[in-house]
Amino acid sequence: MRIFLVFLAVGFVCTPGTCQSTSHTAETFRITADRTERSSPARLSSYWEAVGQDASPDPMRLSLQQAIQMALERNLDIRLEEVDQSVASFSLTRTQGGATPRAINFNIAETPTGEAIASVPLLATTSPTLSPYGIEPSTITIPSSYDAAHVLQPYRSLSIATAPFSSGAPVAAFDLNLQGQFGWIRRDPSNSLVTSSSATAADTTVTNNTLGSTTLLKGFSSGASIQLGINDAVWSLYGGRSSAVPFSHPNAYGLISQPLLRGAGRKNNTRYIAIAKTNKNIAAAILEEQTIAIVAGVEGLYYDLVSLQNSVKVQQKALDAANQLLNDDRQQLALGRLPPIEVMRAEALVAAIQLALVQANSLLEQQEIVLRSVIDPQSLTEAMLSHLVATDELSPPSQLPAASIPELIRHALEQRPDLEQSRMQVTNGERAVAGSANARLPELDLYGSFQSRGVVSTNLVPVGGDPLSGAPVYDPLPTGGLRAAQLFQAGMQFKLPVQNRVAEADLGADRAQLRQQRLRLTQMEAQAAAEIRNAVIGWNAAKQAAQAAASARSLQEQLLSAEVEKFRAGFSTNFAVIQQQAYLAQAETTEIAAQATWKKAGVQLDRALGDTLQRHGIDVGDLRRNRVPVSLP
Repeated sequence: MRIFLVFLAVGFVCTPGTCQSTSHTAETFRITADRTERSSPARLSSYWEAVGQDASPDPMRLSLQQAIQMALERNLDIRLEEVDQSVASFSLTRTQGGATPRAINFNIAETPTGEAIASVPLLATTSPTLSPYGIEPSTITIPSSYDAAHVLQPYRSLSIATAPFSSGAPVAAFDLNLQGQFGWIRRDPSNSLVTSSSATAADTTVTNNTLGSTTLLKGFSSGASIQLGINDAVWSLYGGRSSAVPFSHPNAYGLISQPLLRGAGRKNNTRYIAIAKTNKNIAAAILEEQTIAIVAGVEGLYYDLVSLQNSVKVQQKALDAANQLLNDDRQQLALGRLPPIEVMRAEALVAAIQLALVQANSLLEQQEIVLRSVIDPQSLTEAMLSHLVATDELSPPSQLPAASIPELIRHALEQRPDLEQSRMQVTNGERAVAGSANARLPELDLYGSFQSRGVVSTNLVPVGGDPLSGAPVYDPLPTGGLRAAQLFQAGMQFKLPVQNRVAEADLGADRAQLRQQRLRLTQMEAQAAAEIRNAVIGWNAAKQAAQAAASARSLQEQLLSAEVEKFRAGFSTNFAVIQQQAYLAQAETTEIAAQATWKKAGVQLDRALGDTLQRHGIDVGDLRRNRVPVSLP
């Protein structure tokens, strides 16, 4: 009866293919789920019920592609970057009106690291010979069940600027503006300090005039500006007669100016438009980089979820076998066929495996929350959450690209959006330096003006009457000066700074910042090359680790099989058999962790090459079609 129970326990944990010798797997994984039966939803929820949590009656079964699609639709960081696209578009409109561009958001949100299976050794031996009694697989620790560092979201900035550039020479206001003024002017000399004996008729006359003016202003990309207006300033201010109607005797005027040095040139005056267009392309590249970060992060979190699910299954089966052993030993103790120490050893084994299962379940639940925070963060506010069940299993990643390392680096330098947007930042820096250089130039402007009812010097005629006699003017035409006249002006005005330290300092600082940007770009390109080389090394190392873990698991299966044969021959105990099964559970857990590491190494290689979105069939063109050609308007 005892032998039958032990074989029953061994058979429970050794499903087809598990307790058989396997060949070395060089290129493919031996999927753990193929060796162990899938846990039913009831089995998966049993632990949650045991700890007092509501078990989901309908777990959400989720494939990797479904998780990625949910992230693309619901991830808040991607949606924030999409909003930044609108900000960049409005910034472009702003510069087309003659203003400076708004700052853009360079921050990229990375996904949390999530939870993973704790690293365990393949085999730890204390004797020179490999024997079942020399293996020490117990590496169970009792860490905090909640590690904030694994669930917090890190951020990084793609900006290569250390400080903003100076504003440079001001640009013309391209938007057409209409401005005006309409008012009433009452002149009452009754409170004048002039005595009545010295006052003239003009000084004692109460006048009620109206004031009206309307002006159109427009700037052009060459730097020129024009003003066209109409007013009744001559009549209202200088006329001896009043009028209640503005523009009854209008004065039309026009003014045009064109800078020749500072502020001149189409390229200089449209630089903000070009910068805003480039910023819009930078924002699109940042959105692409954010999407890559989320997709690659979802892959890593999903593979960790799969590995934790498989780890829970392995630990659950080891616990079932240990409980079976404990029940058998208790029966044997009751019959007097087994010493109490054997029951205590079985109880210790059960307690250790229970702790491993509790930790695996805790990590699994935390990993579900972390993954949900990336693919559907708003669902975390719901009262009850369905448990996530990953349906894709771990499989070997794609083989390394056939191209050489230098070819891979060139591909990454052309493909990666973070490097592309850095080059665009340098281009904007060059435009800013050109604006600073223009601001250093002297101001030299050509101008011309025309007035239909102008005066040469408006202060020749005091308000109220004739400058010679002081009598009110009753001329049928409004008078400005001695007479109203058409005025034409043309000339040149200049402003030559004798000391120009502010502009010189701004230009020097901007040139230094541009050099910093170029150096930072070179640094990022070198870092990208290092990432590719390290990713290739990491991929190969992870592959070797997965193969070594598979070999160790195969060896442990052979040790378990040998222990079973010894038990059948009467040279071993049921505890030794179940202990070897516990060792096999650890070997399987190590293999699962190695499989996940290999998969994530492939994810990191794809990201280093900039191929993440293409590999998942995500249309990068949708992101890049949002970009605008940068050219002068």
